[in-house]
Amino acid sequence: MKPDRRPVATESGPLLTLAPLLAILAAVLLAFLAGRSGSITATLVLGVVAAAGAMAAWLVFARAWRRSAADAVAHAASSYARFRTIVQIASDAIISVDREQRIVHFNKGAEDIFGWSAEEICGQPLQKLLPERYRGGHGDHLRRFAAAPQTARRMGERQEIAGLRRDGTEFPAEASISKVELEDGMLFTVLLRDISLRRRAEEGQRILAHAGARLAASLDPETTLQTITQVMIPELADWCTIYVVDEHGGVRRLEIAHADPVREAMLRGLLRTPLDPSGPNPVLRVIASAASELIREVPPQLLEDSVPEEAYLRMLTAAGIHSAVIVPLVARGRTLGAIGMYSSGDRRFDEDDMVLVEELGRRAALALDNARLYEESRQALAARDDVLAIVSHDLGQPLTAIRIGTSLLLRRVPAEERGSGAWAHLEGIRQSAEQMERLINDLLEAKRLEAGEVRLDRECLDPGALLREAAELARPLAEEHGIGLSVEPVVTDRTAWADRDRILQVLSNLLGNAIKFTPEGGAIALRGHVEGKELRLAVADTGRGISDEERPFLFERYWQAGRSRRGSAGLGLSIVKGIVESHGGSVWVESQLGAGSTFTFTLPTAPPPDATQPPGSSAPS
Repeated sequence: MKPDRRPVATESGPLLTLAPLLAILAAVLLAFLAGRSGSITATLVLGVVAAAGAMAAWLVFARAWRRSAADAVAHAASSYARFRTIVQIASDAIISVDREQRIVHFNKGAEDIFGWSAEEICGQPLQKLLPERYRGGHGDHLRRFAAAPQTARRMGERQEIAGLRRDGTEFPAEASISKVELEDGMLFTVLLRDISLRRRAEEGQRILAHAGARLAASLDPETTLQTITQVMIPELADWCTIYVVDEHGGVRRLEIAHADPVREAMLRGLLRTPLDPSGPNPVLRVIASAASELIREVPPQLLEDSVPEEAYLRMLTAAGIHSAVIVPLVARGRTLGAIGMYSSGDRRFDEDDMVLVEELGRRAALALDNARLYEESRQALAARDDVLAIVSHDLGQPLTAIRIGTSLLLRRVPAEERGSGAWAHLEGIRQSAEQMERLINDLLEAKRLEAGEVRLDRECLDPGALLREAAELARPLAEEHGIGLSVEPVVTDRTAWADRDRILQVLSNLLGNAIKFTPEGGAIALRGHVEGKELRLAVADTGRGISDEERPFLFERYWQAGRSRRGSAGLGLSIVKGIVESHGGSVWVESQLGAGSTFTFTLPTAPPPDATQPPGSSAPS
């Protein structure tokens, strides 16, 4: 598009041509008029002066017009130069075609996107830049747009559009088209943007979201391994291998998957072999350095050096390794292994692929570590259950016999000998046996709560009677420690919908803790009230209180505070929490160091509308 350098046509042109003649006629007319009223000399002088004035005026006007026309042409040329510079430096493709759909303008952005130079492509049909499947209908679309009233519109509003590069590769695009009518016909201009990078980023985010959801769906190690490989194949790679560091520090292949089932079956023979630590295997480097490696083109020599065994080398060669990305599997600061992603076709990996696989690797490593921790915890729980079964059976019966035997002996001790050394020893044996039985029962109760095996025999209970019964059971121990124990009246006609024995167990555990940590001369109060549709029961003491650091851990199993808790497995409050929550309630503590503690828990105040069991009947929690 070149600037039009033809003379600027204006309505003043004919006037400038007639200006000299008009000046002479004006001079003659003035001379004639002067001759009728004066001398001939004066007449001639006046005529010459008039003609000279007219000619001078014409010259001034002519120069001003020519200067204005030259300025207009210069301004037009400058505007065109600025427009051409802007078009040329635009990163988007700007392409103009004539009515025959031949390219007449091709900017630098179009050269970069399509791979053609302007000299090569100008004069060629626009279809040269379109994939084959779009060429048939494109001409009709352009003709309909030419006949339409709108001067511009977005292309591909109803379907995705694509461009064709010089090397034959396609790319997704966004484009808009405009038209303008010129003297020599209509000119169409297309503004096109390559959105390959954006689509690739969107696809990467879709893969990551899909992978995250699938990896979070299972804690089974085998399922996790299969999920990792299924996410990567075939969207990211033709095949992949998961490598792990074993307990001896060696590296072995844990899982292999290939898009071709025949090749996968062949490659699975590699699972039986560890990697040769003496070779220059890039997998070993990645695990040792915890840094990813990108190998755009895998040279045959690398395979030969990494896999000295001829049989395994033939497997890998048959599977095809033309390009590779290897990323470490790092979770919680520990390198678990690596993921190798391989291309056996024409695809060549790049830095963007490596970034995506690294993010997948982080999620896969966390999923693998979670699966490992879950499996270890499951095994630990199974071992614990075995120990509990042994303890409850093989130790429970002897402890029961010891407790009953010592109780009988204590009853037969004469009154005058009570308090003697022998009596004290027997009493100590009895108390120790009872303490060990409580520990065993707490462990078994914690196991049942954890497994959801607690059954509740719900009934309507008077909250005031519950508190009084719990207080009477704990009163001897409180008096022994010199602690006052009181029950505040519960002013309500509502009843608690709960299992009596379980709630007494909750109150017993809370009272036992309060007695343990309240000094002599202190006081413990039990209180309750109704708030909304729930009953709130509380155990308040004047003990030393609980620090802010300890409070978050109070209800955790097996947790022991810094202060002494002899004879406790750290399960009392955990059991309290489990029983209360099995009733549909909640438990919490309010405390300050030096100001005592108040443990509060909630219970439903009435049976649910569909509760048909009579009081005392068994209902699962």
